[in-house]
Amino acid sequence: MDTTPRTEAGPEPVVLGFTLTADDFAGALKARRGKTTQGRLLRLIAVAGSVLCVLLLILWATGRGAFPWQMLLTAGITVAVVAAQPGLTGRALAKGTQRNGEVRTTVDESGLLVATRTSSSTVSWQTFGRYVETDTAFILLSPDKNGTCLNILPKRAAAAPADIDRLRALLDGHLPRA
Repeated sequence: MDTTPRTEAGPEPVVLGFTLTADDFAGALKARRGKTTQGRLLRLIAVAGSVLCVLLLILWATGRGAFPWQMLLTAGITVAVVAAQPGLTGRALAKGTQRNGEVRTTVDESGLLVATRTSSSTVSWQTFGRYVETDTAFILLSPDKNGTCLNILPKRAAAAPADIDRLRALLDGHLPRA
């Protein structure tokens, strides 16, 4: 498992060692949802459905319609599924990555070198289209409009606060923020 930084001109490489958790995945999925067309559409549908439910309840309360129990049940289930999806998916993804053990990622001018107990790969900057920064991580998204593929770099993996600043500088130098 060679995680030796590649030598190229530019900022010093940032080396992160971490194990992704369900919270990491859930946070990344929530961040992606807020920055993609698909996520914005899902939010719009949820808001429109909620407004429709309120209108139907107002009609029922004023005696102009039957109680909309089917609509309320459907809306309730939909909202619950939309709200729970990142957490449920995050748990499944974390469970699936446990066998890989700790991830060691070296970020430098040429991209990312990702090594685990079971594999290693080099990922160039061209693989990503943009990134999102949250309070806990940097999430690198693929260039397609829905950010189908993502790579999570948890901030807690930085050895020092300066590493987070260097990582942000590397990301800003190669990718636009979403």
